[in-house]
Amino acid sequence: MKAKLLTTIVVLLLTPGLLYAKDTKDSDQLNILIDALVVCPPNSATRFVDNGDGTVCDHQTGLMWEMKDASDGAADLTNPRDMDNNYSWSISGGLPDGTAYTDFLARLNGTTANTGPSEQLGGHRDWRLPTSAELQTILDCSFSPCIDPTFGPTAAANYWSSTSFASSQGNASVAAWNANVDFGDVILFSKDNGLRVRAVRGGR
Repeated sequence: MKAKLLTTIVVLLLTPGLLYAKDTKDSDQLNILIDALVVCPPNSATRFVDNGDGTVCDHQTGLMWEMKDASDGAADLTNPRDMDNNYSWSISGGLPDGTAYTDFLARLNGTTANTGPSEQLGGHRDWRLPTSAELQTILDCSFSPCIDPTFGPTAAANYWSSTSFASSQGNASVAAWNANVDFGDVILFSKDNGLRVRAVRGGR
């Protein structure tokens, strides 16, 4: 699927006239294809690369991650990349309608959030919460806390994933998996808890 997507985008970019979409629908589809592409800097000697725009590329998984900043011990919700910010997963008990979605991701993607409008991080509008499996790929306890320093300042705390606990009742669970960057393990928390978040794009 990824190879087909890349081929489609290359053809669109190199074929004269195709960039001039005939209508808004064609233009929107092209933008979606381009947005979905993660291009990591070539010839890197390391797995993780600082892109210089507040993002990190992972050459092993092909994912792009958000970098954190502002490690001053004070939360600042007007800056979604502030290391000290906490966000809820849900306010309804199970649906993804907490501030991690309505404020944090909204701000990174350049849409209006609870604290006002913002710019897209790295020029991208498809930032999301990582799955539990994706979050575990960046846990590395050879560092303290358990993450490569390329990701910027990181709180030794719990970070939300998008993965809900599989409820035996088959309904929206009130708990979600999260990664503890202090110890490098994965545990469950109630979705109304305020935890740290780190966004990702690409994959899936």
